Amino acid sequence: MFNWLSIFAGTLAWVMVESLLYNPVHAWGRFWAKESGMAEKMEKQKMSVSDMLFTFGGTILVGVFMAIGLSHAAKTASAGIGSTFGVSPLVAALMMAFLNWLAFYGVGQFVLAAYSGQSKKLIGLHLLNGLIGLLVLGLVIGLLG
Repeated sequence: MFNWLSIFAGTLAWVMVESLLYNPVHAWGRFWAKESGMAEKMEKQKMSVSDMLFTFGGTILVGVFMAIGLSHAAKTASAGIGSTFGVSPLVAALMMAFLNWLAFYGVGQFVLAAYSGQSKKLIGLHLLNGLIGLLVLGLVIGLLG
């Protein structure tokens, strides 16, 4: 059975962290906006309501899916290695967050970004932002799950 509180809180934390990392109100976000071409795009056009619903609704939905998957992976790891080696649920969740980033999120992000012609700096930024977001998600799930 899933702990829906940890999934909801983890999703909320992930969305907030990712939104903050990509927000152009600070140097890190401005760097992303400039490197990705979003700064110029944001100046020229406004998002329609349907674009906003698609973008933010999709982001929240992806966050829920990641939180459910990470919650299950953390519970499985905690039951397996936790009982054998005494690993806490928090450590298991952080370990699963890192391994999911390394094996799936990071690989997918790298391939997509590299083949779409993004700069090495932008690829690195996406990979680091993804790692930070997943570790925050793992932290919340580990603490509440």
